[in-house]
Amino acid sequence: TNNPDGMSDMEQARLVRWALSHAIDRQAIVDVLQAGLGTPIYLELMGPKFPGWRPDRTVTSAMVKEAHERYSGDMTEDVLGPGTEWIEYSEYDNAAEPNHEWPWEVPTDKAEAERLLDLAGFPRGNDGIRFEIKMNKYRCETGDVCLEQADAVAADWEAIGVRVELLTEEYGGVVVPPYPVVKNCSVETANYPFDWPPPPSDSTFSRPAWGCAFESKFLDYMYININGERDKQAREDLHLDMVDYYYYWQLYAGMVQPPRGVAANPETVESWNSRSTAAGFWGRPQHIVPAGQ
Repeated sequence: TNNPDGMSDMEQARLVRWALSHAIDRQAIVDVLQAGLGTPIYLELMGPKFPGWRPDRTVTSAMVKEAHERYSGDMTEDVLGPGTEWIEYSEYDNAAEPNHEWPWEVPTDKAEAERLLDLAGFPRGNDGIRFEIKMNKYRCETGDVCLEQADAVAADWEAIGVRVELLTEEYGGVVVPPYPVVKNCSVETANYPFDWPPPPSDSTFSRPAWGCAFESKFLDYMYININGERDKQAREDLHLDMVDYYYYWQLYAGMVQPPRGVAANPETVESWNSRSTAAGFWGRPQHIVPAGQ
């Protein structure tokens, strides 16, 4: 009911997600909460340190529309239907700013965030508030630091007029697993080669198990075809279109990526450069180089 004239719900929501992403001061989170360790990340599935990272790349509605049209051959007709019939295809001609170039390297720009919220039909009220959202926070891969990171993001959103209600989730109080687990999808994707698809947990292929799934035929198509494509360059092209799609729709905005590794006694171990795996697990002890060798 609050949509500007001619703007769909999908486009309005996309603009809001971009505004929230522009508001986050990722570098400050790295510098203050992570003691300068790590880097900002702008999409959960692509960022600095990732194969294929292109910091100068931008995405337009026409680029993503063209990808839908390109994936309308026999394969999509047989498996998922032609790409021009996927639900979001009609949205690209109705983009609020069809020529806007949406950046892979999303800058912290609160003025731009406020502009996008105004464009989306969420002006500040008399109390300065645009709308209210709820954010769940819990101890994730970085432990208690995750809780402080959530506080920092909430403060950035409050600065652009978005009231945030923080809900601390005690996951262990809800589910008692037989052994410790990390409640998240596969987030070690900086290890993934550029000719691989991102983790299947981010598509409907993860069902009926729990997953960070997006109900998108476009993403399902990508998983099917990257996995079945024999040509490496073609797989990389598919991956690139997939990342552009994630960026345009802001489906998986990132925050920061901490460094990962294992601790060892330098008096006994000189290095352990284990080979990458799909989930980033450390293994293959034959790669351990003892100190003094």
